[in-house]
Amino acid sequence: MTENKIFKENLTSKLLQKQALRVLMKLNKKNVCEIGCGDGNISNFLLSNLKKTHYFHISDISRSAIIQAKKKIDYNNIIFKVGNLFSPWKEKKFDLVISDVSSLSQPVADKSPWYKGVKSDCGVDGLKNVNKLMKQINKYLKPDGILVIPLISLSNTIELKKKLKKKFKYLKESKRTYWPIPKFFKQNIRLFDKLLEKKIIYYEEKFGIYLAYTSIAICKKLKDNSVR
Repeated sequence: MTENKIFKENLTSKLLQKQALRVLMKLNKKNVCEIGCGDGNISNFLLSNLKKTHYFHISDISRSAIIQAKKKIDYNNIIFKVGNLFSPWKEKKFDLVISDVSSLSQPVADKSPWYKGVKSDCGVDGLKNVNKLMKQINKYLKPDGILVIPLISLSNTIELKKKLKKKFKYLKESKRTYWPIPKFFKQNIRLFDKLLEKKIIYYEEKFGIYLAYTSIAICKKLKDNSVR
């Protein structure tokens, strides 16, 4: 992410808030890591609604984002760091990892207004950053830990779920929330139709409106605890 724009609360972050809260309400005194925290809205929501004590570690590649997050969150047991993925958290092990890293098909991101002023290098399938995270996660997530991560249909969710099922013993997907895609999508529909045909992204058309969906995957217990 560049210093020009900071990701703020949106539909994906609201869905992550809801599912992460459900997980944390059943736990106590756990180490929580949020990657790609933006302005800190997810952790701030969790801390505002949790009665039990947890230890939060939140990071973003944008220094401006961390500055905003520090202004938003007033909590003693929290550490803020600037860095990419798990790089700020050497030697740390977490009970819960919340990922909100950029994960949109790059051709969609390039045409959309969402990424103006924001660095995005997600690959055609949208999974470039997520793949890097998955390669590192054994080192930072405890064997019985939990990963909460969005499934956005404007990326290759089929492939992502395959990777998650290969990595974790249990995967539960929340109810899909459908949302209308802005006008830029229709203006570039020939490009996106090709991605749909290749099953790289998924969307539906109803009454002239293009719809995508977002759901949340709750992944539990690593299958292989070894660190590579």
